[in-house]
Amino acid sequence: MKNVKVATIGTVTSIISLVMVGVWLLVTLFVGKEHNLLGLAWASVTQLNIPVLGTLPVLPLETLYLMALVDISSTSNLFIIFGLTVATFLVFAAGGVMLGYGFYRIYRQEQSTMSLIASLFLIFGFGLLAIIMPLGAFPQTIISPWTFLFYYHFSLLFPLTQFTLGFGFGVSLAAFALIALVVYAILGTTVIVIRDRTPKPDLMLAAGILTIIGGILLLGIVGIILLFVAYILLSLVFNELEK
Repeated sequence: MKNVKVATIGTVTSIISLVMVGVWLLVTLFVGKEHNLLGLAWASVTQLNIPVLGTLPVLPLETLYLMALVDISSTSNLFIIFGLTVATFLVFAAGGVMLGYGFYRIYRQEQSTMSLIASLFLIFGFGLLAIIMPLGAFPQTIISPWTFLFYYHFSLLFPLTQFTLGFGFGVSLAAFALIALVVYAILGTTVIVIRDRTPKPDLMLAAGILTIIGGILLLGIVGIILLFVAYILLSLVFNELEK
Protein backbone atom coordinates (compact mmCIF):
# COMPACT_ATOMS: atom_id res chain seq x y z
CA MET A 1 0.00 0.00 0.00
CA LYS A 2 1.39 3.38 -1.02
CA ASN A 3 0.45 6.99 -0.28
CA VAL A 4 0.18 6.52 3.48
CA LYS A 5 2.99 8.89 4.38
CA VAL A 6 0.44 11.35 5.80
CA ALA A 7 -0.76 8.62 8.16
CA THR A 8 2.81 8.00 9.32
CA ILE A 9 3.18 11.70 10.09
CA GLY A 10 -0.21 11.57 11.78
CA THR A 11 0.86 8.80 14.15
CA VAL A 12 4.00 10.74 15.08
CA THR A 13 1.90 13.88 15.62
CA SER A 14 -0.50 11.87 17.77
CA ILE A 15 2.39 10.60 19.89
CA ILE A 16 3.46 14.19 20.52
CA SER A 17 -0.13 15.21 21.25
CA LEU A 18 -0.53 12.48 23.88
CA VAL A 19 2.45 13.91 25.76
CA MET A 20 0.74 17.30 25.54
CA VAL A 21 -2.53 15.81 26.80
CA GLY A 22 -0.69 14.37 29.80
CA VAL A 23 0.83 17.76 30.60
CA TRP A 24 -2.55 19.42 30.07
CA LEU A 25 -4.23 17.06 32.55
CA LEU A 26 -1.60 17.71 35.22
CA VAL A 27 -1.69 21.48 34.78
CA THR A 28 -5.50 21.55 34.77
CA LEU A 29 -5.68 19.57 38.01
CA PHE A 30 -3.09 21.84 39.62
CA VAL A 31 -4.85 25.06 38.65
CA GLY A 32 -8.23 23.68 39.68
CA LYS A 33 -7.02 23.32 43.26
CA GLU A 34 -6.21 27.02 43.46
CA HIS A 35 -9.90 27.90 43.58
CA ASN A 36 -10.45 26.34 47.00
CA LEU A 37 -9.77 29.69 48.66
CA LEU A 38 -10.34 30.19 52.38
CA GLY A 39 -11.28 33.82 51.78
CA LEU A 40 -14.39 32.73 49.86
CA ALA A 41 -15.79 31.12 53.00
CA TRP A 42 -14.68 34.04 55.15
CA ALA A 43 -16.42 36.48 52.80
CA SER A 44 -19.69 34.72 53.56
CA VAL A 45 -19.42 34.23 57.31
CA THR A 46 -18.38 37.85 57.99
CA GLN A 47 -21.90 38.88 56.98
CA LEU A 48 -23.61 36.56 59.48
CA ASN A 49 -24.65 37.38 63.03
CA ILE A 50 -23.51 34.23 64.80
CA PRO A 51 -25.07 33.47 68.22
CA VAL A 52 -22.71 34.17 71.15
CA LEU A 53 -19.89 35.25 68.78
CA GLY A 54 -21.84 38.00 67.09
CA THR A 55 -20.63 39.41 63.75
CA LEU A 56 -17.11 38.39 62.76
CA PRO A 57 -14.66 41.21 62.02
CA VAL A 58 -14.21 42.52 58.51
CA LEU A 59 -10.81 41.61 57.11
CA PRO A 60 -7.99 44.17 57.25
CA LEU A 61 -7.33 46.34 54.20
CA GLU A 62 -3.99 44.60 53.53
CA THR A 63 -5.74 41.22 53.43
CA LEU A 64 -8.32 42.54 50.98
CA TYR A 65 -5.58 43.66 48.60
CA LEU A 66 -3.86 40.29 48.93
CA MET A 67 -7.12 38.52 48.06
CA ALA A 68 -7.52 40.73 45.00
CA LEU A 69 -4.03 39.74 43.86
CA VAL A 70 -4.96 36.08 44.30
CA ASP A 71 -7.98 36.67 42.06
CA ILE A 72 -5.82 38.25 39.36
CA SER A 73 -3.26 35.42 39.64
CA SER A 74 -5.99 32.78 39.27
CA THR A 75 -7.33 34.62 36.23
CA SER A 76 -3.97 34.55 34.44
CA ASN A 77 -3.57 30.85 35.26
CA LEU A 78 -6.94 30.03 33.72
CA PHE A 79 -6.06 31.85 30.52
CA ILE A 80 -2.85 29.82 30.45
CA ILE A 81 -5.05 26.71 30.70
CA PHE A 82 -7.15 28.01 27.80
CA GLY A 83 -4.08 28.59 25.62
CA LEU A 84 -2.65 25.18 26.51
CA THR A 85 -6.01 23.55 25.72
CA VAL A 86 -6.16 25.18 22.28
CA ALA A 87 -2.60 24.14 21.42
CA THR A 88 -2.99 20.60 22.80
CA PHE A 89 -6.22 19.74 21.05
CA LEU A 90 -5.27 21.34 17.75
CA VAL A 91 -2.24 19.03 17.66
CA PHE A 92 -4.36 16.13 18.94
CA ALA A 93 -6.94 16.74 16.20
CA ALA A 94 -4.30 17.16 13.49
CA GLY A 95 -2.80 13.76 14.31
CA GLY A 96 -6.22 12.09 14.26
CA VAL A 97 -7.23 13.71 10.95
CA MET A 98 -3.98 12.68 9.26
CA LEU A 99 -4.37 9.14 10.58
CA GLY A 100 -7.93 9.18 9.25
CA TYR A 101 -6.60 10.12 5.83
CA GLY A 102 -4.29 7.11 5.99
CA PHE A 103 -7.21 4.78 6.60
CA TYR A 104 -9.06 6.43 3.73
CA ARG A 105 -6.14 5.53 1.45
CA ILE A 106 -6.34 1.94 2.72
CA TYR A 107 -10.05 1.94 1.92
CA ARG A 108 -9.38 3.22 -1.61
CA GLN A 109 -6.85 0.47 -2.29
CA GLU A 110 -8.34 -2.44 -0.36
CA GLN A 111 -12.07 -1.55 -0.43
CA SER A 112 -12.24 -2.16 3.31
CA THR A 113 -15.49 -0.83 4.72
CA MET A 114 -14.06 -0.75 8.25
CA SER A 115 -11.20 1.44 7.03
CA LEU A 116 -13.70 3.92 5.60
CA ILE A 117 -15.69 3.98 8.86
CA ALA A 118 -12.51 4.48 10.88
CA SER A 119 -11.45 7.26 8.54
CA LEU A 120 -14.73 9.16 8.92
CA PHE A 121 -14.82 8.79 12.71
CA LEU A 122 -11.18 9.88 13.06
CA ILE A 123 -11.58 12.95 10.87
CA PHE A 124 -14.91 14.19 12.23
CA GLY A 125 -14.43 12.98 15.81
CA PHE A 126 -11.03 14.56 16.32
CA GLY A 127 -12.09 17.65 14.41
CA LEU A 128 -15.02 18.04 16.80
CA LEU A 129 -12.72 17.74 19.82
CA ALA A 130 -10.61 20.61 18.49
CA ILE A 131 -13.72 22.79 18.86
CA ILE A 132 -15.35 21.36 21.98
CA MET A 133 -12.35 21.44 24.34
CA PRO A 134 -11.27 25.07 23.76
CA LEU A 135 -14.89 26.21 24.15
CA GLY A 136 -15.18 24.36 27.46
CA ALA A 137 -11.85 25.68 28.76
CA PHE A 138 -12.57 29.34 28.06
CA PRO A 139 -12.74 31.07 31.47
CA GLN A 140 -16.16 32.18 32.66
CA THR A 141 -16.72 35.19 34.88
CA ILE A 142 -18.48 35.26 38.24
CA ILE A 143 -18.77 38.00 40.87
CA SER A 144 -15.69 37.87 43.02
CA PRO A 145 -16.01 37.51 46.80
CA TRP A 146 -13.29 40.13 47.01
CA THR A 147 -15.47 42.56 45.06
CA PHE A 148 -18.15 42.07 47.70
CA LEU A 149 -15.65 42.67 50.51
CA PHE A 150 -14.35 45.85 48.88
CA TYR A 151 -17.91 47.10 48.53
CA TYR A 152 -18.66 46.27 52.17
CA HIS A 153 -15.52 48.00 53.40
CA PHE A 154 -15.52 51.14 51.23
CA SER A 155 -19.19 51.39 50.15
CA LEU A 156 -17.77 51.44 46.63
CA LEU A 157 -17.96 48.72 43.98
CA PHE A 158 -14.42 47.90 42.93
CA PRO A 159 -14.47 46.25 39.48
CA LEU A 160 -12.81 42.93 40.27
CA THR A 161 -14.12 39.64 38.96
CA GLN A 162 -13.22 36.04 39.58
CA PHE A 163 -12.74 33.59 36.73
CA THR A 164 -13.62 29.92 36.78
CA LEU A 165 -13.52 26.99 34.36
CA GLY A 166 -17.25 26.67 34.93
CA PHE A 167 -19.79 23.93 34.25
CA GLY A 168 -18.97 23.95 30.53
CA PHE A 169 -15.53 22.55 31.23
CA GLY A 170 -17.01 19.45 32.86
CA VAL A 171 -19.40 19.02 29.93
CA SER A 172 -16.48 19.28 27.50
CA LEU A 173 -14.51 16.68 29.44
CA ALA A 174 -17.49 14.31 29.36
CA ALA A 175 -17.93 14.88 25.61
CA PHE A 176 -14.20 14.37 25.10
CA ALA A 177 -14.27 11.04 26.97
CA LEU A 178 -17.35 9.83 25.06
CA ILE A 179 -16.07 10.82 21.60
CA ALA A 180 -12.60 9.41 22.30
CA LEU A 181 -14.10 6.14 23.57
CA VAL A 182 -16.17 5.66 20.41
CA VAL A 183 -13.41 6.73 18.00
CA TYR A 184 -10.70 4.61 19.62
CA ALA A 185 -13.03 1.59 19.85
CA ILE A 186 -13.70 1.83 16.12
CA LEU A 187 -10.05 2.50 15.33
CA GLY A 188 -8.87 -0.45 17.42
CA THR A 189 -11.46 -2.76 15.89
CA THR A 190 -10.49 -1.65 12.38
CA VAL A 191 -6.80 -2.20 13.05
CA ILE A 192 -7.53 -5.74 14.24
CA VAL A 193 -9.82 -6.50 11.26
CA ILE A 194 -7.36 -5.35 8.57
CA ARG A 195 -4.20 -6.66 10.24
CA ASP A 196 -3.78 -9.53 7.75
CA ARG A 197 -3.62 -7.02 4.88
CA THR A 198 -0.54 -5.41 6.36
CA PRO A 199 3.10 -6.58 6.51
CA LYS A 200 3.04 -6.56 10.34
CA PRO A 201 -0.17 -8.34 11.45
CA ASP A 202 1.15 -9.05 14.95
CA LEU A 203 1.97 -5.39 15.53
CA MET A 204 -1.45 -4.40 14.21
CA LEU A 205 -3.17 -6.85 16.55
CA ALA A 206 -1.28 -5.48 19.55
CA ALA A 207 -1.94 -1.90 18.45
CA GLY A 208 -5.67 -2.60 18.07
CA ILE A 209 -6.00 -4.12 21.53
CA LEU A 210 -4.00 -1.32 23.15
CA THR A 211 -6.05 1.30 21.31
CA ILE A 212 -9.36 -0.06 22.59
CA ILE A 213 -8.15 -0.35 26.18
CA GLY A 214 -6.37 3.01 26.01
CA GLY A 215 -9.54 4.70 24.74
CA ILE A 216 -11.48 3.38 27.72
CA LEU A 217 -8.82 4.65 30.14
CA LEU A 218 -7.89 7.80 28.21
CA LEU A 219 -8.45 10.36 30.98
CA GLY A 220 -5.72 8.78 33.06
CA ILE A 221 -1.99 8.15 32.85
CA VAL A 222 -2.44 4.42 32.07
CA GLY A 223 -4.69 5.14 29.09
CA ILE A 224 -2.30 7.74 27.70
CA ILE A 225 0.64 5.32 28.00
CA LEU A 226 -1.28 2.53 26.25
CA LEU A 227 -2.28 4.81 23.38
CA PHE A 228 1.29 6.11 23.21
CA VAL A 229 2.56 2.54 22.63
CA ALA A 230 -0.28 1.81 20.18
CA TYR A 231 0.62 4.84 18.07
CA ILE A 232 4.26 3.78 18.01
CA LEU A 233 3.23 0.35 16.70
CA LEU A 234 0.96 1.94 14.10
CA SER A 235 3.74 4.24 12.95
CA LEU A 236 5.97 1.22 12.39
CA VAL A 237 3.26 -0.49 10.33
CA PHE A 238 2.50 2.60 8.23
CA ASN A 239 6.20 3.05 7.67
CA GLU A 240 6.32 -0.46 6.22
CA LEU A 241 3.28 0.24 4.05
CA GLU A 242 5.09 3.16 2.46
CA LYS A 243 7.83 0.85 1.08
